[in-house]
Amino acid sequence: MNLYEKYGGFETVSKLVEAFYEDVLDSDLLKDYFKGTPMTKLIGHQTDFLCKVLGGPDNYDGRSLVAAHKGLNITPEAFAEVARILQETLEDGGVEDEDVATILGVVGGTAHDIISKAA
Repeated sequence: MNLYEKYGGFETVSKLVEAFYEDVLDSDLLKDYFKGTPMTKLIGHQTDFLCKVLGGPDNYDGRSLVAAHKGLNITPEAFAEVARILQETLEDGGVEDEDVATILGVVGGTAHDIISKAA
């Protein structure tokens, strides 16, 4: 059983992504990155992306990570804040520690595609 199935599939992933973005938008460090962003569309894309990463269906049709984050001047601190919020969201959502570590490992592997501005 993959992580997508283990945690309840689309419904659970969708709830986790929504909770994640609520906290992201509450972060003073992150909220400005999302000004003018159509959040419903972003949440949909992120849900599809996370479903794919967790072993679920591949319905993600968004841009590559490099293209989606180009020009946003994302700092290492902002990336770390996203990872921290994701960890908290997953833990609060009942994801087991080992699985949280696996997911954060995948996210950490994307840093070179997302961070575009030195500290």
